[in-house]
Amino acid sequence: MGTINKKNILVLFSRYSVWVLPAVILLSDIIVRDEILPTFKPLQWAFYFLSFIYSVILYSAAIILLRILYQQSSKIAYYIVFFLILSFYTGTLLGSYGYYAYTGIMPNFFVFSFIFHEPLNSWTIVQGGFTKSSLVFGLLAFIVLGASLWFTTTKEPLKYRFQTPVRIGVVIVFLAISGFLHNNTRFNDQVYVSDTNTIAFLWRNLYNHLTGDSLGSAGLQSRNKPRLPQIGSNPGFNVLFVVTESLRKGSLGVYGYERNTTPFMSKFAQTADRSQYFLFKKAYSNSSSTLLSFPSILTGVSPSQPVPMTHTYPLFWEYGKSAGLSTFYITSHNLQWNNFEGFFKNSGIDFLWDKERSGLKVFNDIGIDDRETVKEFKRYLTGFKTSGKRFAGVLHFNTNHFPYIVPEESKFFAVDSVPDQYDNSVRHMDSLLEEVYAYLKKEGFLENTVVIFTSDHGESLFEHDYLGHIDSNYVETVAIPMLVYIPNSLKESVNLQAIRRNTERPVANTDLIPTFIDILNLENNPAIKSYSANLEGKSLLRDIYGDRRIIITNNNEISLYKVGISYIKGNYHYIMNLNSNPSKERLFDLSKDPKELKDLWADTTEGTKIHFRETVKDCGVCVELFTSQGLPYETSEENLETAELKRHSQKPTAF
Repeated sequence: MGTINKKNILVLFSRYSVWVLPAVILLSDIIVRDEILPTFKPLQWAFYFLSFIYSVILYSAAIILLRILYQQSSKIAYYIVFFLILSFYTGTLLGSYGYYAYTGIMPNFFVFSFIFHEPLNSWTIVQGGFTKSSLVFGLLAFIVLGASLWFTTTKEPLKYRFQTPVRIGVVIVFLAISGFLHNNTRFNDQVYVSDTNTIAFLWRNLYNHLTGDSLGSAGLQSRNKPRLPQIGSNPGFNVLFVVTESLRKGSLGVYGYERNTTPFMSKFAQTADRSQYFLFKKAYSNSSSTLLSFPSILTGVSPSQPVPMTHTYPLFWEYGKSAGLSTFYITSHNLQWNNFEGFFKNSGIDFLWDKERSGLKVFNDIGIDDRETVKEFKRYLTGFKTSGKRFAGVLHFNTNHFPYIVPEESKFFAVDSVPDQYDNSVRHMDSLLEEVYAYLKKEGFLENTVVIFTSDHGESLFEHDYLGHIDSNYVETVAIPMLVYIPNSLKESVNLQAIRRNTERPVANTDLIPTFIDILNLENNPAIKSYSANLEGKSLLRDIYGDRRIIITNNNEISLYKVGISYIKGNYHYIMNLNSNPSKERLFDLSKDPKELKDLWADTTEGTKIHFRETVKDCGVCVELFTSQGLPYETSEENLETAELKRHSQKPTAF
């Protein structure tokens, strides 16, 4: 009887073996990611369903190939391909879900990018996912999938009417889905079944490698959650980052603009205690693209540094959680834009409120009315009055983004031009800051809250024949406001004189995380230092010495905007524009030409030009751009000889 049952089971398995692998792919994903899948939105479910169709077509192609090979007189090719296909599916399941169990995300673009660029060090990627249970699962999957493939592919190939047209149609559908998934990996991370996920990101990396397209197309991906220990226990103070969008320094009255666009900030600058209020006069963004600059603010990682750092280094809230602070992020923005929602998903935010969660309509650009965001901010902070907890939070506005729409009552200046409309948006932002300040003061939060105010980047208002920010690295798009408020409770524990001296020195938005770490007194902890030691930013609480270099770029594997790079060092701002044909290099002396109206590059010797490029030869993005344009960036004898020949042929004026 047992023999009959065993035989029946084998017959049954053989009959339905073709469905085993697709069922394992789908069911394993549903079981392992049971907490994630229910949170999918309709568009994400559409991509998920499409990825499974792709998986089934791919599997069908593998079966057809193996059946054809099995019919050959020699079975060597069959066994080789059989083993490769079985290894791929087993490895995909084991690798994807082992990695997911260890990090909380499926392997994404940057995981495979690391494997491509650091094959010898890739063991660290998979090591954490190798547990006894995962190895048992892998062995079981290898046996079950191997048996199903064997039973399925040793049968006679199916024959049916219209076989050739059907197969051609399937190939066309397969190629169409392949192209679609390839082009959407930037915006749709974590929404594919395991085998499709692996192929999509492997192909994306291979495509970038073969075409040299390493400067932009991945977009923000889900992060590998860093493992920070619990170091502190509820410090006696709060930290609040207030970040606005596209607010340029040059249009703020508090920085000397001729219009009174910042009545509150200007008055506060005059009346505030100088030991508490610090306005930085030379603050710059590391990018004029929100897609790069905002992650830079929250991680401290410059866009010019290797992209995997952005997706593996702690965010603002994770440092706060490590110190025992409650965390929040209240924003007017739509976090579905460029997958910010996925990027922030496992970042230690206790309370998140954005456009989607608010249920409110779009007011300006793709964001909601900032007045509603202030209301939510005040509502949420009220709970801290009774709980006794301390917080680390980010309040994120949208008012100053194009098209600069403000409430009717905030239209202070007559609008005859775009700059007028922008100035009204600046004045409206000032009123929002006044409301936030008044609330913090009334409720007693100012007594123990560090407040840091800045912008993600600036804005061009037709200077250099451009409106906006993404396609420009001129000073109007990268010079930003930065203000730091130190409460009375911390005045004795920080170096106020160093902060004051730094207000006259070049600083960047990448300095905010090192400053936050310093405020929390975490800078000497080994776990924190393993990250902070690699950041380009400096703590604003300590003297920033030397002829500092601040690199600005809209180009890396996250960003599509091939604008070029620039850097500020000393008085000079070097710019290389890719968005002109041919590409152009420019040089400005900010001490003599703060609006960058006189380009010095044409009068610069060829040897000096190489020296300016050489300043950033340790920047991978910069070197790739120089190389792509055939520009020498190192002072070598050969390059200097070439430069000398050019100098004699062109006879430029010495710089």
